Amino acid sequence: MANALGLSIGATQLVATPDDPQSQPVVRSSILTLHEDGPPEVGVPSQPGLTLTGFVGRVGDPVGIVAADGSVHRAEWALTEAMRVLIADAVSSANFTAPPVLSASIPAHWSPQTVSTLRDAIDRVPAFAPGGRQLKLIPDARAALEALAAGPGTPDRGVVVVCDLGGSGSSITLADAARGFQQIGQTIRFADFSGQQIDQMLLTQVLTDLNQDPEGTTSVGALTRLRDQCRLAKERLSGDTATSVPVQLPGITTDVRLTRAELEGHLRGPLSNLINAIQDTVERNGIHPANITAVASVGGGASIPLVTQQLSERMRVPVITAPQPQLAAARGVALLATRPDLPPQDATAMRPVEQPPGDATMMRPVPTGTGTFAAPVAAAANEEPELAWSQDDSAPDLAPLQETGYQSGYTVDLDDEYQGPTEATTARPELRFSHGPYADEDDYDDYPPLPWYRRPLVWFIAAAAVAGIAFTGMMVSLTSSESPAPATTTPSVNVVPSTGDAPAEPPRHRNRRHRRRPTPSRSRCNHLPRHRNHLHLHPRRRPQPPHPPRQPPPRQPQQPQQPQQRLRRPQQQPNRQPQRHNPRPRRARRSPSPGCPRFRSVRATEHPAR
Repeated sequence: MANALGLSIGATQLVATPDDPQSQPVVRSSILTLHEDGPPEVGVPSQPGLTLTGFVGRVGDPVGIVAADGSVHRAEWALTEAMRVLIADAVSSANFTAPPVLSASIPAHWSPQTVSTLRDAIDRVPAFAPGGRQLKLIPDARAALEALAAGPGTPDRGVVVVCDLGGSGSSITLADAARGFQQIGQTIRFADFSGQQIDQMLLTQVLTDLNQDPEGTTSVGALTRLRDQCRLAKERLSGDTATSVPVQLPGITTDVRLTRAELEGHLRGPLSNLINAIQDTVERNGIHPANITAVASVGGGASIPLVTQQLSERMRVPVITAPQPQLAAARGVALLATRPDLPPQDATAMRPVEQPPGDATMMRPVPTGTGTFAAPVAAAANEEPELAWSQDDSAPDLAPLQETGYQSGYTVDLDDEYQGPTEATTARPELRFSHGPYADEDDYDDYPPLPWYRRPLVWFIAAAAVAGIAFTGMMVSLTSSESPAPATTTPSVNVVPSTGDAPAEPPRHRNRRHRRRPTPSRSRCNHLPRHRNHLHLHPRRRPQPPHPPRQPPPRQPQQPQQPQQRLRRPQQQPNRQPQRHNPRPRRARRSPSPGCPRFRSVRATEHPAR
């Protein structure tokens, strides 16, 4: 028989379920409708009224929600009113013989200020304390792990990664299974993978297939209904490979077919980014991937087959989930409410219990960044533990951590030296760093300043100067190599004439090629080395007799032309070898130039000096 009722507060859904597994849960959309002549209504309204939405994500916001009529409502008031109506509907449908124990799961990524604001709003409603027992607030990650631990497959050691795939975003939480699923670090919120974004992707695809522009459609109500149909199609595709979406727009009434492959195509990119965020969270908390024993997926998105496949493939660990993952937090918080070892004021593991000095450990509590504030309980002042960080009587009382019986294997005695771990444990020890000789002093001087030659600015300036010098030298070398080479000057040679008479003009050579040269200054001999600047000057040459003028050859009388006779080629004798023709005639020997010594010797022989 059920005696506890658990509530799950989500951005898109509100769930209330008894602790009896045979009972039917009550699921409503996170919509509150106010009626002037009737009680408020939670979920899709059956009658027109003043509708408030989005109040779960705005709890703690000082700016209220503006309704359609211009009225302003605080988000925490709207949430508590929706919870009150939901509890009344669940109690009326369930078989409770006595007022049930109420407990609610809140988003694990909420800040302590947000939880405190909701706690204050709940304390003002008497309906949340049936029988004098206040409603307890528990993080949804802890509640989901409690629901999964009731079934098979949940590990009892190592680190478990909880992925809450909700409607407005995903949450990543790490829990130590060996310490009763105590939270490690803070809950990370990943807003790029959510159910609302998937619904919007499917709505865009449907409108694209119909050649409709979402911004050009005037009927907002028709688009809202079509988006709800896309959400239902997404839920059907978790078990079916194909489905159809009924479309009823102004002027259009048809069905659009959607397949699971199309849905997975929209999910692969955001899902890959989510898994990258999970790996970064594990690395940021200093946990080795080998210490991850399982991944717990909860929320509405956990029912998608691609999510389970990618988590198992990328994380290399088993993925555990509930048959109805969207109800896991509500069932888990109902189980925690009925536990005898969990008093009503112990809502969450907000801070560790004070340890006596003799039982000191090297493990210190890891701040979770989330928590729950319990209502004040009528008890003696000496029985309530005093807060370590506040002694203000007006501050809300924080629920102490419930003892789980876990004893860390890393113990240390203050009088003896450290002996190492006493037993094997899966918990990760906390590392402490000392400051050397200044560890026992309250104030100590900073390190001495760095000398000028070790400062980064000096090294930067020096490197810039070296780079500038190297660049300048390179440019100078390139510029000098491209300049033209200076012209070579030929040294002038002064010829000193002899004291005698001026030499006569040398005789001209018979070769016509040398008659046009004015002076035999350059050598044209074949037997001497050639050089363009080599001069053969003979200052002591004896005067040569003038060369007699050349007489033109006598003109021969013209002979009458004889008719050309066609010569017949004689037949070649068979035994006679043909005369070999030399295609390369012998080169005629060139006569020496007038300036050559050989020329002078020849002319001296032919024309002796007078």
